[in-house]
Amino acid sequence: MYGTPSLWQLVPVAILIVLGFALANMLPTYFVYLLNLLLTYAILAIGLDILLGWAGQFAFAHIAFFGIGAYTTALFQVRLGLPFLVGIGAGAIIAAAVSVVIAVPATRLRATYLALATIAFAETARWLCNSWVAVTNGPDGVRISPPHIFGYVIDSDASALPIIATVAAATIAATQYLVRSRLGRSLSAVRESEPLATVSGINARRMKILAFALSAIYAAIAGGIYTLFQSFINPDVFGINQLIFVLSMIIIGGSGSIPGVLIGVAVVGVLPEVMRSAMANILVWQELVYGFILLACMMYMPQGIWGLLKGHIARLARA
Repeated sequence: MYGTPSLWQLVPVAILIVLGFALANMLPTYFVYLLNLLLTYAILAIGLDILLGWAGQFAFAHIAFFGIGAYTTALFQVRLGLPFLVGIGAGAIIAAAVSVVIAVPATRLRATYLALATIAFAETARWLCNSWVAVTNGPDGVRISPPHIFGYVIDSDASALPIIATVAAATIAATQYLVRSRLGRSLSAVRESEPLATVSGINARRMKILAFALSAIYAAIAGGIYTLFQSFINPDVFGINQLIFVLSMIIIGGSGSIPGVLIGVAVVGVLPEVMRSAMANILVWQELVYGFILLACMMYMPQGIWGLLKGHIARLARA
């Protein structure tokens, strides 16, 4: 579990990059768009899982940092004429700084109080995007021209997929190193027992603040990546529904594990599309069936799909 990942553990990351380049011009446009969206959700969900699954902090301001990353990246290009990489870097820095400011008082709260306080911040951030018309253009949103990276113009879903796949692969690899590092062990110790972690010499409050900052950076990167294949953003994209959607991915896939989060992203991200096709004639029942599936997963798979799979694999190994 600890140390550095082996080369075999990094092979799927390399495969993801290869597939990103290979599938860009092989799949229909809609499937390429769906892959871009799922990879963006993967970055966003992994960032939330660092805070929720590894540090054990029930904080839900994550979607606000996603919005900060998206708006900063877009506005730097539209208003200042700066390149995409500058915008996404600035978005990550701003999100990290804001997260630290929020984390200093928020880490004094626990459980329900922490959740409510961070949800309130997320809604406040969305309200600010809606109201600050001079900067964000309010509910009318921001229209983005095709970005470019070192002369490579990204003007379609197919041209965006290789970049997004590379960033997602780098994010997964970085997380593999992170969770096996001393910082990752400290975050796990705080999650398991804060008093014991403190007795062991770990500064629990500092670990929580670091978890907030890391989570915000991941969310801001996901927000910046989102602008690569979306020509328009508005505050409605960063509402509470999106937060619940990403949270469902983590819970259903299995929190505290990278494979679990990725499985959750794939299942929860594709499920609405499958239902939309399979239940085209009974649209009124789609939401009910979707909710029933999510409820059944949480009731019968409390550790998520990955936890269930690991249990079966362990039993087969013993047999």
